Order: sequence, then C-alpha cells, then structure tokens
Amino acid sequence: MIPYDFLKAIANEHGVSKAELEVVALAMEGQSTNAIAKTLDISEHAVRKRLSEVYKKFPISGTGPVKLTKLQQLLVNRYQTHLETQDISSNCRSYTPISTVQSSNPKQMDWGEAPDVSVFYGRTEELRQLETWIVKDRCRLVALQGMAGIGKTTLSVKLAKQIQDQFKYVVWRSLRQAPRLEDILAALFQSLSRPLETVGYETAGGLNPLPSSKTAKELISQLIEYCRQHRCLIVLNGAESILQIGTLAGIYREGYEGYGEFIRRWGEEPHESCLLITSQEKLSEISLQEGETSPVRSLKLEGLGEAAQYILQEKGLSGQKNWNYLIKGYRGNPLMLKLVAITIKEVFDGSVTDFLATTLFTHDVSDFIEEILDRLSDLEHKIIYTMASHKEPVILTQLQDELLEISPQELLRALASLRQRSLVEKSEGGFTLPPAVMEVTNQLIAERE
Repeated sequence: MIPYDFLKAIANEHGVSKAELEVVALAMEGQSTNAIAKTLDISEHAVRKRLSEVYKKFPISGTGPVKLTKLQQLLVNRYQTHLETQDISSNCRSYTPISTVQSSNPKQMDWGEAPDVSVFYGRTEELRQLETWIVKDRCRLVALQGMAGIGKTTLSVKLAKQIQDQFKYVVWRSLRQAPRLEDILAALFQSLSRPLETVGYETAGGLNPLPSSKTAKELISQLIEYCRQHRCLIVLNGAESILQIGTLAGIYREGYEGYGEFIRRWGEEPHESCLLITSQEKLSEISLQEGETSPVRSLKLEGLGEAAQYILQEKGLSGQKNWNYLIKGYRGNPLMLKLVAITIKEVFDGSVTDFLATTLFTHDVSDFIEEILDRLSDLEHKIIYTMASHKEPVILTQLQDELLEISPQELLRALASLRQRSLVEKSEGGFTLPPAVMEVTNQLIAERE
C-alpha cells in the first residue's frame, strides 16, 4: 500500500485538492465508487466528479474504469521509483547522488519525439539495473536491445525521466528516419547550446555554434570534450534504422559507418556523461567494449511477464484465467499483445477464451513478424525454415546435418545473430523458435509450396 504522506506529496505536485485526495487514497486501497461514497458520506456522483478532476490534473486519458486503472498504475510506478531511489541511496552510503550536488544548478531537458510514459507497466528490475549502471557505476555507454515491440523506447523514456535530476542536460533523439551522423551531431549541438529554460539564467554555457567546416571526427571530439565538463544524458532510440537489412545483425548501412566511430569513441574516452542506445540488434562496438566492470554495459530486454496483464486489463478483455496462456504465447511482447487485443475486442467481444478456441495468432501479428523476418540474411532464413520443420527443440548437430552446405563457423555466427534478434530461443533441449515466429514461418513455407 502506498503511504498517505507520499500520495499527499504527489497530489500537491499536481494541484489535487484535499477532497479529491481523500477519494484517490480510498481508490488506491481498491474500494469501489459505492464504497468510497459510503466512507466519505457523499454521493457516488460526487466521487466520480472528484476523480474526473484528478484525471484532468495528472492528466490521464481514456474512458470509464480504464482511467482509474491508469491512475493507480501511475501512482504505483511513482512509489516504486521512490523506493528504488531510497534503496540505491541506502546501499551505497559512500556514493553521493549527483542530484544532491547539482540540485541548485539549472537544467536543460530536450525530449524531442519521446512518447508519453505516464502509463507504464512493470520493468522494476530493469529500471533498477539501468539506474545503477548509469548513476552509481557512472557508465559512459549503455545499450538497450530487444525484439521489435518489446518496449525499449518506452523504457528509455521512463528511465531518462527517472534519473534526469542526475544530469545537467538530457537529450532524447530518434534514429527512426536514419539521419546522417552529421545531422544527429548538429541536433545534439543545437540542444546543448540552447539557453537554459530557468528564470535568472540567460545562457547555458553550452557549445559554440556548429562549425560547418569541421569534420565528423572533429565534431565528435568537441562533443566529448563538452561532456567531460558537463554531465549529459543522451538517448539515441531505434539504432536498427542505421543498420543493414538482409545481412547478419549489427552491420551498418553504407554511409553510416561513422556512427561506429562515434559510439566506439564515446565508450573508450573518459568523460562525465552517458549515451543510452536502443536497438533491435547489438552493435559491434558494444560487444567489444562491454563487461561487468567496464563503463560500457548492455541489457537485453525480455517480455513483460505477469505485468502484461495490465495491458489486457486496460483493453477491457475478459477470460482472465486464459490471460497467462495468451501472454506466454506472445512472450510478453507489449506491441503484439496490443495488436491481438484489438481483434479480441472487436471480433470476440473481448473474450480471450473464445479467441483461443479458434487461434492464437492474428493477421496483424503475422504482418508484424514478417516485417521482422524481412531484416534477415539468406542464411538466417535457411536456419529459421529448417527449425520450423521441427516441433521439438533442435540441437546444433541436427542443424549441421541438415545444412551441410553451411560451414560450422557460418552456422554459429548466424545462430548468434538470430539469438541477438530474439528470433531463436535456447533451452536445455536445444534451439527452438518462439510460437509467433514458428507460426508465421510455417505460413510462409506453405505459401511457397
């Protein structure tokens, strides 16, 4: 249960009145509208009206019970973040949080195209791990990787907002449109040279205007030098967009090799800042530099697990006893669960039970998986098709026997690439495909025959 004092502090931040806070506190205890009305000796209409005002002040969108669910989850997330911060502080007594040192300093936040993360489910351990790496261990370079739709973007924003007080500058940028390195550097220079939006400060003491005559190498040097003097958090989201399609994972597109130099130098050279990169594929510069005691780390993001139930709840689905089966089939992938929830809602009146009686995978999910498979090399496609013909896990020697034209070295490289893409799973029995990938691959095989 969230302590009342904590709820009161959050309520004050958002201008929530005392009367509205009373309703929120009881709602957080799980009381129904009717029960809250009886406890406070007011009408149910008054309860709903007060909650409506609270939704506006946070703000929270949606209809009906969904709004209350979002509010509850938002407050739970805020409290979890508070507890984690306290835990890190108590376990690291010799470490003085940067926020304590810099709290009086002006800060500049540039969130670019970062999505709203007011509704956020689970990921407590991942947030704890990433915050420890960046705040306590002072990592310079952190990579967050995982399958498309797994929640890397949302987690990167949630993390950045959670630790923003530890930095003088926070800049979040998307690589979805595959910008040239020079353009990204220009965007970073622009953000870091912008006047701080704090009363009483007219200049940021930022970078000099971007000199068009300088080479990318010189611009990288200037940026790193600035980040030695000022603690900055830079997030580059969606690095798979600058990587080749049709090759093994992690190879840059032609003309984008400069990103490799930028990332390598950022991880190698000493400075006070952190670069967080999200990608479906691990970059080779990360693989070469990362280590348990290195200032370069990477985290592979898996599915949401039980927290994925909040997605199905928000979508208003029924048949809760079958939710875990649905979640397991989709490996807790938030985007795939949202896609299938649309069909369940529209075609099966929200009944997960009725849906599972017919199928586990929808056309939208198949299209989503096909887009992922389109990134694979020919060698990876061969391995995927071979594995799809087996209902049971396949051991390495089986694959070697069935793919004699492929050398052992090539096979191992391709398997590692598929594992990196989260398209092949490893168990004690051998290698296998996730259910959604298995289903779509067999569909593609049938279409080719």
